[in-house]
This record gives sequence, structure tokens and C-alpha cells, in this order.
Amino acid sequence: MKYADINKRFTEIVAEYISKGYTINTASMRGSQGEIAKVDLTNGTEIIRVMVNNFSDLSNGIDGIQITVGRSTDKALPNSSNDWNTIWCDHLEVISQEQFFKLGEDRKGNVYYGTQTEAMAASDLRLEQYLARQIEHQAEDLTRKALEIAKCIIRRRFGAKRIYAEDIKVSKYKSSYTVMYKGKSYKLH
Repeated sequence: MKYADINKRFTEIVAEYISKGYTINTASMRGSQGEIAKVDLTNGTEIIRVMVNNFSDLSNGIDGIQITVGRSTDKALPNSSNDWNTIWCDHLEVISQEQFFKLGEDRKGNVYYGTQTEAMAASDLRLEQYLARQIEHQAEDLTRKALEIAKCIIRRRFGAKRIYAEDIKVSKYKSSYTVMYKGKSYKLH
């Protein structure tokens, strides 16, 4: 899911309220409390705020965008031109909330969203990849010392007949040795 899908869902929720007879309550939307977007709607007796904002779940290391629909509990009056009565986002009586968890982004900067389970799996994968890079940077390069042994392993494990020394890398991390050749790796314990 992309951000355009979140925009579409936000629009659907606002349209649903408009189809129920609500109109936009312009005077109560002045200012920002850090939200990405908001629309205040009224049916003449209450004000409903539909807003998009960021959220973070630091305990799981995930974050994303949420759409919250809430009823105003502040002093703002429906259909009034008085714009001094602020509707505070943290005072809303929450009617519904939808969360879109950030999975990651591509090289062009497009952010992708999904479920909490997908986001936690993506977070775990990023951590795993980070740790693998750290281990690779800390590993001792033994390529020159172990070139002949590596060639034997490459022939036996990868079935290669012609082996080019420049494509071989042998490393040691703690008590484990790894032979890498053309994108393939074999770990010796």
C-alpha cells in the first residue's frame, strides 16, 4: 500500500460523513497541532474531526500513519464563525482509528505501508541485515591465506570448474569461516 491509498481512505471517510448530511465546519479547522491533515464536519449538533497523523510504537520499533475519527468535546460550536474555540486533537472522543504501518521505502523514496505484523517482520529483517553487515565489516579477511582451500570448497560445494581468484572471499568471524564466490556462500563451523 502506498500513501495514495491512505489519501483515498481519508477521502472515503470524509465522503461517508458528507453522505450522511454532515457539512464542513470551516471555523474550527484553523491552526495545527502537528497533524498531517484534518477536516472538521458538522451535522448542526456535533463536530466530527477526521484527521491524519503520524504515530510511533517505540516498544516494537515501528511507526506509521493513522486516520482518527473523533467527536469534539471542546467548546467549539457547530456552524459558528467564532474561530477562537480550539478543538484539541488529544481531547477528541475517538470513534474509530485506522493504522497503516510503515514497511520501508524504495530507492525513489516511495514509502510502503501494511499491517502491524508485516511492519514487525520488516523491522526484524532490517535488524538482521544490519547485524550481518556489521559482522561482515568485523570479519577477518583470510582470502590470500586460504585461497587453495577455498578453491576446493568451491569446486565441491558449488560445482564450479573454472574458478577466478578475484571472485573469492574467505572470512573469519569468531570461530566460523565463510567462503564466498559469485554471490554464493558456504559457512564452515
